[in-house]
Amino acid sequence: MKTKNIKVIFFLIVGVIFSIISGCFSSNASSTTPYYTISNEFAGYCWFEPGSYWIFQDDSTLATDSVKITDMLVSKRFDSNPTSHNYEAVELTTTTNIFNISEYELTGGDHQAATGEMTSLMRFYKSDGTYFLTFLPQYAFGDEIILGDQIGTYTNVEKLDTYDLNSNTYTNVYHTRIVISVDNNIEYNYWIAQNHGLIKAVSVINGTTYSISLLRDNLINHNITQ
Repeated sequence: MKTKNIKVIFFLIVGVIFSIISGCFSSNASSTTPYYTISNEFAGYCWFEPGSYWIFQDDSTLATDSVKITDMLVSKRFDSNPTSHNYEAVELTTTTNIFNISEYELTGGDHQAATGEMTSLMRFYKSDGTYFLTFLPQYAFGDEIILGDQIGTYTNVEKLDTYDLNSNTYTNVYHTRIVISVDNNIEYNYWIAQNHGLIKAVSVINGTTYSISLLRDNLINHNITQ
């Protein structure tokens, strides 16, 4: 009788161990979903810490205002399109008095893309919740990328080695453009500089041009630990 009890206990222990090992393998299997994070290269253009700020001017009126990052939220999101994957998202809350920018967001892209590690994107949000794409550098220069269902097109126009603006010289500057196809009278152009973010924005709406440009900034780069 005693021997029988020992055998039962032995098989129970083996069963528990097998269940734990199986659970570990199942967990590892579920963790194979790709996780796209923001690369250091992309972060150098867009990801700055709370406390960072820019001083912009309205190029028509010369009125100035600051855009300051007050809060940051980093999260992991899931998307099933085109295939199941997770991606890193960074929401950066901003405050400003004149310019209608309440937040900007960065989302991670697939680092295995043939274009390298600049596969993430940046979009700005207005106070009413609407947003506009600003920076999506993974595409070839000159290619017009369709946005949504006939919403418009995005184009990486050029990358400039240097760009002079308001007595400052910026390096590695992307010029991007969005044309709203629903109304061809709307066009947005942006200039995004390495280690400075957005330095200039020009919109043309129904023939009227509105432009803002950077005077100075005080930025804290976010350092990514890989």
